[in-house]
Amino acid sequence: MFNRTTMNYLQTLAYIESLSPTLERPSLKRIQLFMEEQGQPQDTFPSLHVAGTNGKGSTVAILDNVLRAAQLKVGRFTGPHLLRWNERFHLNGKPIEDEHFAELASLLREKSEDFGRRHEDLGPLTWFEFLTAIAFSFFAEEKVDIGVFEVGLGGRFDATNVLRNVLATAITSIALDHTHILGDTIEQIAFEKAGIIKKGVPVVTACDGAALAEIVRQANDRQASVRHVFMDEQAGPCIEPVGEIGIPSKELAAIVEAVLQSDLKSLSLGGPHQRANALVALSTLLSAGLSHSFIDAIKNGLANVYWPGRFQYLPNAKLILDGAHNPAGAVALRSALDEQFAEHKFCFVISCFENKDAEGMLGALLKPGDRVVFSEASTRRPTYPKERLAEIADKIGAGAAVTESLDKALSIARAKAGEAELTVATGSFASVRETMQCLGWQTVEDGISETNPKVRKIDICKQPSCG
Repeated sequence: MFNRTTMNYLQTLAYIESLSPTLERPSLKRIQLFMEEQGQPQDTFPSLHVAGTNGKGSTVAILDNVLRAAQLKVGRFTGPHLLRWNERFHLNGKPIEDEHFAELASLLREKSEDFGRRHEDLGPLTWFEFLTAIAFSFFAEEKVDIGVFEVGLGGRFDATNVLRNVLATAITSIALDHTHILGDTIEQIAFEKAGIIKKGVPVVTACDGAALAEIVRQANDRQASVRHVFMDEQAGPCIEPVGEIGIPSKELAAIVEAVLQSDLKSLSLGGPHQRANALVALSTLLSAGLSHSFIDAIKNGLANVYWPGRFQYLPNAKLILDGAHNPAGAVALRSALDEQFAEHKFCFVISCFENKDAEGMLGALLKPGDRVVFSEASTRRPTYPKERLAEIADKIGAGAAVTESLDKALSIARAKAGEAELTVATGSFASVRETMQCLGWQTVEDGISETNPKVRKIDICKQPSCG
């Protein structure tokens, strides 16, 4: 029996921020044993588990929306948060309330600290383990029909990887990022992310090349089927079975038919990369054995996805928010800009973290003639020197300026903007967060009324699968 003092919301945030990251050699031992002692609440509901370098959060948001459109009670766990910690925990499309968040955190704090005292070799939960445990408890308490979980970092040793009641696994994409933790080759990163594959649980992935080969290898070892999905310029959405574990032709044909009938043109998220994420999401739903017949729910779910800070267009402000923070994300962002706003010019407002491939990111994002204003976001993490970023931009042929804050960078960008120019805040989620704050938002939901989800130019040919 715990003699528990309930923290309030602000005390809860202070406590979470005081927790240590996983500094020692990565391991699931602590979170596994902790959840075992709690009675494995994460096993009381089925889950979908999503990993990847880019696109995993968008894929989770699409899954959540489609499942709710099918009248299911859905728990969604994502990260990072942009304005409030509550964003990480959604129940039926709404973030957890402050009081409930504090109550769950207070109870888990007592349990975690007691666990640390009894297991001195392991200690209490780290900050991400603590957040994951809150999600497990929250969704179990609410008796959700299904949980949708985004991997925090990597996969193999991510705290979410103690999920065992998993219906399907998705790995969206793999690129070089977090190389200081996950490894400096595609193969090494793929090895870590494929660590979420469970025995006999179907896998859907948009990866290709060496990353796909590693995913197939691990899936074969665990007797899991793999469906490789991609968007073909001529044929449209493609779904191919790969690996040693076969997929009955009738089952694959039904999945292909359901995906093609779903009409990806209805997706409210813009850009070709989001259509690819939607293809991963729908294939994951159908691979999980969920009904092939709720096409209306799929259409409605796709049409109403709100995922802030990911190619989020605010037409009244002539502003786009996107958290692209690596070369692959920059490629996706530029492709989306060129597709949807081909007649526009762009001024980028950028701040990025010191450990990122800034040269690769800017090389993929900027073009000669673009304007860009660099600053350093207000964050505890070291940021890339803005003067060095400006030097890289100058070599590309983009007109660069530097200033000390995101607020001033936005002012500079917008003061000189022409009629056909859009401002794009990007480079990190810290940039997006601070831009939202400059707009006066208190929560990310404040952006719903300012976002126009219908601005897109999408033409997907509905052809049979390439498989």
